[in-house]
Amino acid sequence: MQIILIVMLQAAFGLSEQAPATGMSFDQLAQTALASNKKLQAAREQLHQAEARLVQAGLRPNPSLDLSTTTDAIFANEGETGFAVTLSQPFELGGKRIKRIHVAEAESELAKAEIADAERQLIGQLKTAYLQAAETTVRLNFLERTRSVNQQVAQVMNVRLTAGDASRLDSHLLQAENNRIEAQRLQAESLLTRQLFEIRKLAGIPPSTVLSVRPPEAALSSALNEVNLVELALRSRPDLQAARLREVLAGAGLDLARSQAVPNITGMVRYARDANISRFATATQPRAFEKDSVVEFGVSIPLPFWNREQGNIREASSKGSQARAEREALELRVRTEVDEAVRRYELAVRSLEFLRSGVVNETEAGLSITQLAYRLGDARLSDVLLQQRSLIEAQMAELSAQAEIDAANAVLEFAVGVIVLPTSTEIGRSGEFALNPQVEKTGFPIH
Repeated sequence: MQIILIVMLQAAFGLSEQAPATGMSFDQLAQTALASNKKLQAAREQLHQAEARLVQAGLRPNPSLDLSTTTDAIFANEGETGFAVTLSQPFELGGKRIKRIHVAEAESELAKAEIADAERQLIGQLKTAYLQAAETTVRLNFLERTRSVNQQVAQVMNVRLTAGDASRLDSHLLQAENNRIEAQRLQAESLLTRQLFEIRKLAGIPPSTVLSVRPPEAALSSALNEVNLVELALRSRPDLQAARLREVLAGAGLDLARSQAVPNITGMVRYARDANISRFATATQPRAFEKDSVVEFGVSIPLPFWNREQGNIREASSKGSQARAEREALELRVRTEVDEAVRRYELAVRSLEFLRSGVVNETEAGLSITQLAYRLGDARLSDVLLQQRSLIEAQMAELSAQAEIDAANAVLEFAVGVIVLPTSTEIGRSGEFALNPQVEKTGFPIH
């Protein structure tokens, strides 16, 4: 009867293979997020505002038209009237308009860099959530396949129990193990539900949208070393580009503040019809007036005796020092983040190698020996179940190690700003760190 159990379990393992999971790829989800995320759409409005300020910065001052009239109607009412028309035009000196345009251009470029960094932040958060969901999906599929095979094992155990070839203790032990796997599966399913809702929120899609994820596809591989990665990050990071642009903006603001110390002049032309006395009043006749046309030209020049924009210049200079210090601090942080991410990736790869060769393989060997002893009657079913539990835990640890490689890769991509390393999927395909075949097996591998 034990031989029948072994044959049926081997057949069950042959049925445990499933087709690869289908679902929305990360690239598809990222495109959806970039197009639908409301916070990102709000951030893009900053660029429109900066472009509007650039248009405003290039506009010249408007002229002024003044109209005035004079009359003595409320006094002597002798007909002494006149009017004047004055046209004035301010002229900006010191290159204020050009410097305003430079400031607005720097603000526009800064807005673009900040939008790019907001996109990077969003994609980084989305990829982290996606990888976590992908890990949970793989874990859930593993547990579901394990549960399916365990149910078949339980059916065989019932047959053995009916035939008197197994004890009730073995049946209860097997049922307890099946229940433990089912509890883990329910926990994974609950976790995956929460993670999918988080992905929907980040992507800006309705909560009712049907969504499934699949393990990440192979990323672009590269032979860049740590030094090259740091250089690439210093060139590619949009937040660092934004920091440099803030420094440029501060310099442009300082130039504008200095130009404000140069006073503007206002040119003026005035045309008037003034009343002049043509005849003085006599005993019999009133005073008479005649109109004379007058054209007047003038210039108004402020005298900067006290206010020469000293405070604004000092503030702009301080902003430049602040922007420079922030840029240097960010460069140092970028170097640290890249170094940390590289170390994490290397350790994750070493951990996966060690788990495959030193844990999973050794546990498989121990399980094979225990199974052989069980067939010969030298071991109990509880010994087999204990060894199988150890193998399942080792396989789950291997899945976690693979997920850690993908997470470390995502962190490195986020730190550098571009995709630079292969994921665990590509590592498996390349053969350098091939996926252990036992990870694809499910249930209790009793041979």
